[in-house]
Amino acid sequence: MKLYASRQARGRGIAHDLLAHAERLLFEDGVAKAELFRTAGNLRAQKFYAREGWRLGRTFQDARWPPENVPENVNGGFTVETHAYQKHLGFR
Repeated sequence: MKLYASRQARGRGIAHDLLAHAERLLFEDGVAKAELFRTAGNLRAQKFYAREGWRLGRTFQDARWPPENVPENVNGGFTVETHAYQKHLGFR
């Protein structure tokens, strides 16, 4: 669902390797164009996906729901601005 790299893992190519692996699996399953979603405002992720060849296709409001174990004063869901990135997959 989500891809995160810990502070200790950043800058070591781990996120690149994970994303490249996922792209290969999608391509092998016949997916020609992939889409991923990113919460707006995360500049580090924006730069990462751009370096990996993903391009912003659209922006929309996406529903989010808090985990079940949140404090009682937090109810229901909320929306966040979300960016949908696309990439044409193809490997040599």
